[in-house]
Parts: sequence; structure tokens; C-alpha cells
Amino acid sequence: MNIHPLDDSLELHPLGGAAASGAAEVFACGPSARYRNAIGPFGGWIAALLLKSVLSVPQVRGTPLALDALFMGGMHDADLEVRVYPLRQNRSVGFWRSEVWQAGRICAHAQVTLSAPRTSVVFKDARCPQVPHFEQVPVYENPRASVPWLDQYVFKPVSGFLFSQAESMDARLWIRDAQPRPIDAISLAALCDTPFPPTWIRLSGQTPVSTVSYSVYFRASEADFAAAGEQFCLLDMRASLAQGGYVDQFTAVWSAAGALLAQTQQMLWFSDAVSSKS
Repeated sequence: MNIHPLDDSLELHPLGGAAASGAAEVFACGPSARYRNAIGPFGGWIAALLLKSVLSVPQVRGTPLALDALFMGGMHDADLEVRVYPLRQNRSVGFWRSEVWQAGRICAHAQVTLSAPRTSVVFKDARCPQVPHFEQVPVYENPRASVPWLDQYVFKPVSGFLFSQAESMDARLWIRDAQPRPIDAISLAALCDTPFPPTWIRLSGQTPVSTVSYSVYFRASEADFAAAGEQFCLLDMRASLAQGGYVDQFTAVWSAAGALLAQTQQMLWFSDAVSSKS
């Protein structure tokens, strides 16, 4: 059985000494060439690593409810150390912290909240946007500078094309793993970092951007994941304000079957100096 590139890239190797540091587990993981960005790993891959490390701790209970991450420093191609700490675990909800270290410095960390699914009343005000079906939308010839992680996804934007100098930073995009993979919380953690940078929609060319804070709220049930399968997901992306070198972005992730899988919000650092290479 072939291992999907995402799962292969997130292979964790337990290290000793966890108890001495107060951690529940300490893992080693090598950055993946497939999921490399211009400098270091793709942010979605880092988020998936932070989540998977928590889910790999034997005493963890429940399923992912939220991931709140900070990306604090660049990473190079050397091995990473991932430390997982228990914060508090109650009967129905658990709180954990995961950290990515390299060369003795912390590069990223996340608080991961897990919860035992419960039966409750359902009120659904959110509605999946009415857009052309993914089969009717052509694959995008991405105009951004090519980096390896882009090849791991198939992009089919409906609106909000890159460098189009549109009147809005909003966009809608069908997306799927290039090598189809059943969607789950780990792949969602990565997928939620694939939206187009909002300023790139309004500007005429590519500029430096970097995610600073990144949150994912997991909304799918097991039935929603099963129905989503390996199909395309729809990203419905909104931005409010680009100012002072930072821009927000809010995204709802929908399955092709119309289920709300996740909601994500980011704060991105950006430069508005268009590169002469774009």
C-alpha cells in the first residue's frame, strides 16, 4: 500500500528524555522537500505537524476541535524536534501544547483543543456558496513563483484570481490533494493554509507574505469526512483590512457535498513591494 506524500512527510520518530523536560512526548521529524515553501516548510505542513504530534500521544482523548498556532521563526532543511505538553484533560475536553524546535530555538507552537463528540441540537445558519461544480472549473495555471508545495495540490479558482487587481480581496477556490487522499483533520490543518494571500488578489504581482497567527476550527463529523472522501473542497475566503503591513483572512472550508468542514482565520505579514521577478 502506497503512503500518501503528506503522511510520509509527517512521520514522527520518538526521542528519549520527554519526562525530564516535562513533555508527554518528544519527536523528531525531517522537513519534506515536497512541502517546501520559498524559505523552509509550507505553513500548512507545519500546522499539520503540530496537530499530528498531539494526536500521536497515547493518552490523548477526543477529536480535534481547534488549533491555534503561532509561526515565530524561519526553519531550514535540518531535522525538527517536536515537543508535546499536556495542559489539562477533562472528561470531555483536552488541552495540549505542541512546539517545533530547530537548532535550540522554538520556531512554532500551537495550542490544540480536543473534544469528545456529543449529541446536541443542531442550528445551521451557514450556507455553502452557490458556485459552479468543480468538474466545470478548469485547473488553474498558477502565476505565482513556483515552490514545491504548490505541486501537492490542484487549484480551481472560481473568483479572486491572483494579481488580477480586483476590487475585493475575497475569493472562492476548489482545491484537492494532487494525489487524492481522504480528507481528515490532519489534511485539513494543511489545507486551511492554501488560500491565496489576499493582497495578491488586489496587487499586480507577487510580494513577500508570511503567516504570523493561524487558527483552525474543525467542524466536520465522522459522517462529513466520509462523505467528503477524496473530492475537491471549496474555500470561501474573506479579508477585511490590509494596513500597516498586516492583513487578515477568514476562510470557510466546505465539502463538495455541502458540509462545513472547517473555519480558519489568519493574520499575515505582507510587503506591498511587487517583485520584479513576478
